[in-house]
Amino acid sequence: MHALEFIGVRMEMPSNTPIVLLKEVGGSRVIPIWIGAVEATAIAYATQGVVPPRPMTHDLIKNLLMALNVELTEVRIADLIDGVFHAALIFSNGVEVSARPSDAVALALRLGV
Repeated sequence: MHALEFIGVRMEMPSNTPIVLLKEVGGSRVIPIWIGAVEATAIAYATQGVVPPRPMTHDLIKNLLMALNVELTEVRIADLIDGVFHAALIFSNGVEVSARPSDAVALALRLGV
């Protein structure tokens, strides 16, 4: 398993599709993961420190984890099935939850993981 770091969200041209870019820590490989516009906005809010007047879904999950005293300890890109990446959220209580990579990144950025 290789550690990855979040580089950012870029737009693929000419289709104008958002892509999350993850880079191998200590390496040169970059993993592009195509995402939707709504997911890109959620990630952009986290990277830019935008605080909406009411919690968005990822903010709600963050608030729930904090209220339940559970930490997100790790996000993994767990699999690639039929060209689709799958992620896993790993929590301090040992629970592992399947997630879309875009949701995992949006949550990890909010929690500083």
